[in-house]
Amino acid sequence: MPGFKALNIESDDESDIEIDDTKELQIEDALKLYQTALKYHAEGPDFYDQAAEAYQELFQSDIFKYPESQTELRRIELYGPVTETEDLWQDDFPPGAVVATGGFDAGPSTLPQILHLSHKNYAQFKLEYLTSRLDMLHVSLNQILSDATAALDHFSEALDKDDGDLDLWRRTASVGEMLDSRRVARYCLEAVLDGDEDALGNVLSLPGLDEGLAGEQLRRLTGQLEDELSVLQSPQLRGKRKLISKRLKQRLDDYHRISDHQAVLKTEIEPAPFEPSRVVLQTPNTWAEVGEILLRQLIAEQHGTVALAPAAAVMFDQGNKGRSNLPSLEQMTPPLRIEAKPQISNGDTMPTTINEQFPGLDGGRPTAQPQIAPADVSMEVITSQANSKEVNMTDGLTVSLPTRKRSGDVAGLNDTAEEGRAKSKRTRLRESAVDDSRQAIIDANIQWEYEQQINEIQAADDWMFETVGNLFERIGIIGFQAGREVRQELQSPGKDEPPMTNGVNHGTESMKLAKSDLQAFLLAYSDSTANNFLAGGDTLDIGQGASVTGLGGSASKSTPTGHGAKPATLPNNGLAMFVREVNDGWLLTREAAWKWMCLLLRPNILADSSTYCGSTWPEDLKTMVVRTLVNFDEAFLEEANLELDTLNRHASMLDTKDAFPSMVQAIFELHLDIYCLIKEPNSGVDAATVGAQRDRLQRWSELAREAMYHRASSAESQTLDDELSIRFLWATAFNLGASPDVTQDHVIECLNDLRVVLDGLDETRIHLQNNAIMPEISLVAVDRELSRLTTKDFFLKVTSQDQSHPETTIRDLEPLLMSLDSTVRSDETTGGDINEHLAAGLAVSPDLVHFLQRSDISVRMLLWQRLRDVYVASAAGFGVVSCHFIMIRMLISELKSGMLWSMPQHERQGQLLKVLKLIGDMISKTWELVHKSDDAFEYIDEHALRNAVSSLGDVLQLLQVFNVANDSIRVGQRQPPTLANGSATPTFAKLSARVQDMQVHIWLLLYSLLDEGTHQFTDLFPNDVEDKFDFLRTVHRNLGLRGICGNMNKLFVHTLKDEFVHMVHIEGYDSEQAQVLYDLYGLNCFLNPSYELIEHNCQHDAFIEKSVALQAVDLLIQQASKLPTKDLIKHPIKDTIEKVHGSAPRKKPTEAIQRNRDIYRTFLKSPINPMNLFKCLKGEGNHITTSYVPREDAILSSKGWYFLMGHLALAKFRAQKRTGPTPTEDVDIAIAFFLQDLEYTMDKWETWFRLAQAYDTKIEESVVWSAEKLNNSMPEIVHLQRATINCYTMATALAYRSANLDDEATSEKMIEMFIEFGTRLYASSREPFSMQPFALEGEEKFFSPVQTAGVSKGQPFKPVRVYTAWKLAKVLYQRALSSRPHSWVLQFMLGKCLWKMHAASDFVKTPQDVPPTAQQVVASFVKVIELIPDEKKKDSREKREPVLEPHYKLVSIVHKLVSRGELGLDEAKEALSNSPYARIAEFPDDLEGWIPYILDVLQTLRINDKSNWHHRMIHRAARIVYDDSDDHAVSQDMCAKAAKLELTKQMFTKTMVLNVWRPDSERAGRHFVYTARYTRFFVQILEQLKDRSNLEMLARRVRRRPHEIFEHSIIWQEICQSYLRLLRNYAMLQEGLETSTFSNSTYDEFLARKDPLEKWMQAQEVGTSSALDVLREVQELKKINAGLTRPSPIDDLIGDAYAYLFNTVGRQLLDEQQRVKREEEASRPAPIAASPPRNPMMSLTHLMNVDGTSEAAATAALPQPAASSLLHPDQAPARRKIGVGRREIRTCAEASSQKAASSASKLPITYPRVQVVIDTSAVHAGDISAATSAPGSIHDSADDESELSELEEEADDEGNGGTPIDEEARPRMMFPGLASTQESREGSEGFETAEEEVGADIGEGGVRQSVETREMEVGDQHQDERMEE
Repeated sequence: MPGFKALNIESDDESDIEIDDTKELQIEDALKLYQTALKYHAEGPDFYDQAAEAYQELFQSDIFKYPESQTELRRIELYGPVTETEDLWQDDFPPGAVVATGGFDAGPSTLPQILHLSHKNYAQFKLEYLTSRLDMLHVSLNQILSDATAALDHFSEALDKDDGDLDLWRRTASVGEMLDSRRVARYCLEAVLDGDEDALGNVLSLPGLDEGLAGEQLRRLTGQLEDELSVLQSPQLRGKRKLISKRLKQRLDDYHRISDHQAVLKTEIEPAPFEPSRVVLQTPNTWAEVGEILLRQLIAEQHGTVALAPAAAVMFDQGNKGRSNLPSLEQMTPPLRIEAKPQISNGDTMPTTINEQFPGLDGGRPTAQPQIAPADVSMEVITSQANSKEVNMTDGLTVSLPTRKRSGDVAGLNDTAEEGRAKSKRTRLRESAVDDSRQAIIDANIQWEYEQQINEIQAADDWMFETVGNLFERIGIIGFQAGREVRQELQSPGKDEPPMTNGVNHGTESMKLAKSDLQAFLLAYSDSTANNFLAGGDTLDIGQGASVTGLGGSASKSTPTGHGAKPATLPNNGLAMFVREVNDGWLLTREAAWKWMCLLLRPNILADSSTYCGSTWPEDLKTMVVRTLVNFDEAFLEEANLELDTLNRHASMLDTKDAFPSMVQAIFELHLDIYCLIKEPNSGVDAATVGAQRDRLQRWSELAREAMYHRASSAESQTLDDELSIRFLWATAFNLGASPDVTQDHVIECLNDLRVVLDGLDETRIHLQNNAIMPEISLVAVDRELSRLTTKDFFLKVTSQDQSHPETTIRDLEPLLMSLDSTVRSDETTGGDINEHLAAGLAVSPDLVHFLQRSDISVRMLLWQRLRDVYVASAAGFGVVSCHFIMIRMLISELKSGMLWSMPQHERQGQLLKVLKLIGDMISKTWELVHKSDDAFEYIDEHALRNAVSSLGDVLQLLQVFNVANDSIRVGQRQPPTLANGSATPTFAKLSARVQDMQVHIWLLLYSLLDEGTHQFTDLFPNDVEDKFDFLRTVHRNLGLRGICGNMNKLFVHTLKDEFVHMVHIEGYDSEQAQVLYDLYGLNCFLNPSYELIEHNCQHDAFIEKSVALQAVDLLIQQASKLPTKDLIKHPIKDTIEKVHGSAPRKKPTEAIQRNRDIYRTFLKSPINPMNLFKCLKGEGNHITTSYVPREDAILSSKGWYFLMGHLALAKFRAQKRTGPTPTEDVDIAIAFFLQDLEYTMDKWETWFRLAQAYDTKIEESVVWSAEKLNNSMPEIVHLQRATINCYTMATALAYRSANLDDEATSEKMIEMFIEFGTRLYASSREPFSMQPFALEGEEKFFSPVQTAGVSKGQPFKPVRVYTAWKLAKVLYQRALSSRPHSWVLQFMLGKCLWKMHAASDFVKTPQDVPPTAQQVVASFVKVIELIPDEKKKDSREKREPVLEPHYKLVSIVHKLVSRGELGLDEAKEALSNSPYARIAEFPDDLEGWIPYILDVLQTLRINDKSNWHHRMIHRAARIVYDDSDDHAVSQDMCAKAAKLELTKQMFTKTMVLNVWRPDSERAGRHFVYTARYTRFFVQILEQLKDRSNLEMLARRVRRRPHEIFEHSIIWQEICQSYLRLLRNYAMLQEGLETSTFSNSTYDEFLARKDPLEKWMQAQEVGTSSALDVLREVQELKKINAGLTRPSPIDDLIGDAYAYLFNTVGRQLLDEQQRVKREEEASRPAPIAASPPRNPMMSLTHLMNVDGTSEAAATAALPQPAASSLLHPDQAPARRKIGVGRREIRTCAEASSQKAASSASKLPITYPRVQVVIDTSAVHAGDISAATSAPGSIHDSADDESELSELEEEADDEGNGGTPIDEEARPRMMFPGLASTQESREGSEGFETAEEEVGADIGEGGVRQSVETREMEVGDQHQDERMEE
């Protein structure tokens, strides 16, 4: 295990060098994996799958990649031989040097062991796994051999690490036997014997079991090998050894089950011995397939994968056209080409049977299926021709088809004329009546849709090519716009033949031909042709010629000098005859191959000349011929020697056509072609293969010389003017030139001799089109080769792969190529000869330039590639880029020169695709260099720039053909190419992807060239940024429509993203950048995505990079600024903003940011300075001293991102339609974002404004739904208001200082800020806040007054006065009105401010304050009414309520002014005449009618308030009625009744539910002020009217809903006081009665009266005693109060009521009790003298007391002695205690009321009736008395929804078993719900559960409430609503 040490401990003896223990950790990890694998391995076959996975994971670990983990042989191959000497251990190596010692095993000691065990156990696992599958699966022989081979490899690896494991050697031997390798088996078994020289001599004497088993196996193996010598050397078995050996034989083979199964499989597949057989091969369709099939068979025979009998012949299966079971030579088999014969040679080939006419697998039945789409164009065309010829061939034949019915379309047969006539007349009429016009219309519509989509793409092409072409025209490039015409060119009819013109449009015609060829290729797609583009090489083989560096010295080719007609492609004539001859004969594989080669190379079989000379071989045929010559070389050489010997023995035999010499010469030339192609250093062929080919070439060279000698000796004339002799001389000269042992001078002499021979002939030209090295033999070709030899040294020097001196190569090669390039320029511009002066100026030989000018393009390309490689080696990227551009221009020029005109179309297509492939590779490499290097265009001057752009434009024209074809496929107009089975062709998708990638690279290069052009031609590009933006935008649009911009991991889109960073100011940037971000990450940043967003089919990245997130931040901020906030929160861009925010980079806050945060928090909590309020209106003051924050520390804040996020969160919350309490998380998030936005700078006025809005919103949400926080958390609300006002102050000051007041949007924001600022000031000055935010309580500072010495403490400034707050709000509203003069709401708020200022008392004003006049106030509200929209002009569809607030406010203020005498009736009439609601009522003439008039106006307003929202009008009417009273009491009571009537109509229900609603125009929190105000007023009325029952219900409601009234505790206290006063007056209880009563009473007297009084109280019904009723109601009130208000007044009333009963009823009960006792004593007889009294506890009565009689009763029954007799004579009487404690009095009073329910259920106890007479004359001042008011809560009508009566009835029903109780007999109490505790818990929802209910209401902030109470409240509310409706 690796060691760990403490980081804070450093030892002196420790080195500073850090020890790398990575290898140890990796070994530990591998050991864990090994243990896991071993665990699964040991579990058995059920866990073998997991074991296999574990072993695979083990071998993927890093330890198996160490050099020391490799085998010894592998290490030598990788690192070379290692010499282990002692010198390597010396210490004189430099520091850091790696010593390559023999320490490959120098790893940790556990590494070899892990490697050994891993390989060994895995090999055993493979074999055990195979054994377990033998019974379950069908294991083939190949699977056994495969697993055994894998096991042998791992055993070898294990033995390499530890060769001392004897068991491993023995197991390896068993696997060797399994693989039929007796050599491996014997070697391993002998290794077990540990080097015993006697081999088997001491086998039996070995003590170990492994050695014994190995010895026995070795003995058996030697017997099988018939090694008699080794067997004889071993001693004979004797005695007991034979028995042991027999037992050991059972363990000789560790894997005997596999061996047995293998033996069974071998017996199944092995053919019968010694029986001649044939190997059936697949029937070939082409000559190339013949070679492929024979070559596969040869390879199968060599590898032993087929079982062959001796002398097995081959034959072709003519009945099965499928593939054979032999393994394929290539991954993809070349496509079959079914070609028809051009002519019929004889009549034997005519089909005469059903099988021949309908080829297939159905025995002659027509099984042809309808073709979906051909996989190859050649198959489609040629097959159709063959079918047509078959039809012609079968004319006149009568064939009887099977009777099975098959559709004619499926069978491929057309209906004949006879079948048409055979149809009935009705059928023909029905078919002729089909409406073809409908189908035609449908087809036309579909075609129109296709054309519309195509037209859209074409419009994008026009825009792109026109825009880019106009940009490049500025630098002199003409014709770039030709790419837009490609679609029209392809759609216009034309010919595929090469243009025959020599005019100036020669290049244009060539390009048209190339585009036509590409279109034909795409329409008739061919995989083989497409492979030229997908798998083409880096070399160009357009021409055919000799090498560059000399004869046979290079793989490069040259073009023939003449343009003779190229021979036709070899047809497949004679193939059937060849197959028949092979099947008829008995030919081995080598013999069949020789026969096939003779058919191709001998001239006397098919024609006068061989196919090698007379036809052009297809590429696949040439490949098969070369591979067959190499693989069958020995067999072919043997056959040729035999034939040559035959010819030599029979010299008289004449070979008229020179068949044998011609064939041998052809083989010689082909071997020469092969050798010259593979001998080049850059060919990639190893030296051994090249040497073997060299040997083959020499053998066939000698054989060709002997054949030519035989030919010459048998000929009559000895001349060299025949073709075969010239070919032999030419090939011999090339052979000498390719030999490294022949000098150049000798080769030149040979060529001179050959030239002499050719010079004597008349224009002899021999074409060998199937040979790449010598395609043409002529005098011109000889001269060219001589010229090349003279420049061989130069070419050898420049094409050498030695890159040790790249400067020298560049110095030699660059002038030549530049001179050649300059010459080409001169030819292009002037059309003249070579500029020799230019060549001389560059020190280049003109002859060399002449030679290169006449040479093939491949030669020039080779030189440019060599120069490019040197630039690459020297890391000169600019040179590489220049070379690539020049080579691209050379290839395009070669295409335009018409080099492909003489080829057939399919060959032109292949060559064209090869050219495009080369160009694509160069473009890709060029882009990589341009992208990575800043000086890539250092060699690109103006001319090179123009040439590069022109060349790339030409390439784009060719690639546009692919775009046009793919457009049709994309829109559905055409289907993509498919295979014969209907599946998509895989190569077509690869081809399309490659073409698209190529286009992306070209456009990126063009953009880079445009950028370079803007620097070189600065005067032509004055607005270069706009030009580059137009380039990128048009190209992006075009590539996006085709789905190309997402290729290569969205390379083009990433480039756009990087470039757009510098184009932010360009018009249209936002939409393009939005498209880029959508393509990359799926971010929808569009303002109008419905038509701006274009789907480019790019795969979006899941994660957004931080740099991209910053770019998206800028764009999103810009886009969001264009949308209103109300639309932004609903726009899809909002989701994008949230997604980008999650990926935006964030930094850790710096100290400056942290300091600023503390400053902001302090500022928000600071008290409000009135000077800041005044200064902010002028834009002065309000500065906060903050620390400077660099932009990079708060980059998101500096961009305004946090402001956007906060504004979104705030707008989202404010836009919600809230109908109840809503969580304020969004507001808190907005506040946090706004504060983060201020981290960079505090000078953002809008951030302060929105922050104030956020705080204001939080205040509103806190107080709008409940009064809980107003009652319990007012300090928190005050803090929020301070923060809000401070933010508004700062925002106003900054806005006047920094905002652009001329901007309309800014002005609107400032108006909104003025309105909300003024509203906040006004609201803070009014209830429920009442100027608390402006208070300075606790805000004190220390001062040093100037007048006096010392330090004083006081307030820092004077707080804001309420009049000042109204004045500031008025100013803000006036400023807002200046911009919104028609806003009635603003005018309304201004009027309210004016009224408050006018009505302010002198206490809140100063002498300097000038309040507005009454007329100004009235005029303000009159103007509000004028600004209200006309109700009649509103749309009838809008169901809106009329605006009544201004009318009510005008009426209310006018009434107050008239009442105060500040306004006369005339002025009031004039003012009220502006309100249509006031004009309805008749205006009074004097003040006597004013009150009725005002009440009528208010009634009119209430009538128009259909929804009863405006509750203030009700209260105002009730208040006016209540205040309209004189000093008479009756008059006051009447006014109170009238006011009560007004309030109970709509505001208070019969159950005393306050039914008011909050209008929309009402400020937050104001509603609870009104509820408190209305409750106070109603309590006052009820107290005045002595309506105790309604006050009781109102108290219940108020106590139950503490969060619906502002200052609930104060209101509750006032209600309690009023209720207590009513109760005291009802019972006429004087205050202090308790004290006066019990302070003078003794305790004995109290005890004597208590019990009778308690029993009497429990037995009385409600109404019997007013004091008792008051006592009971006060007890319930105390329960309800639950400590909310001071209990002392309640306790006082309880004590006074009990004292009153104690004095009156208690005294009478005691007197009556004493009287009865005296009478009983008097009537009792005199007592008889008896025994002394005994203990009552021992009496029988006490012992049998089973009826629960108390002991006190028993004791009381006994006669008590006189008290005086018990006292001692000497003792004085004890002094009695005076006074009773109040606690005991409360306990007795509560006990009397608590037992009322239980006593009521029992029979009443007979007591003397006590009548208490109370003088109630003072109570009957009004009509309502206590007797009539108390039962009112019980006997109301059925509409009364008091839940108390219902619950009482339910409780009674439950208690009496459902039997109703007489209403009159039931005791009636003031609080009907009062009964026993059990009843209160079961049925009552009133005072009975008051302790629980109230405790739940007020406990823990009043947030808990019982479920029962909630349900009752909801039920009450619903009942009240139904009552009101």
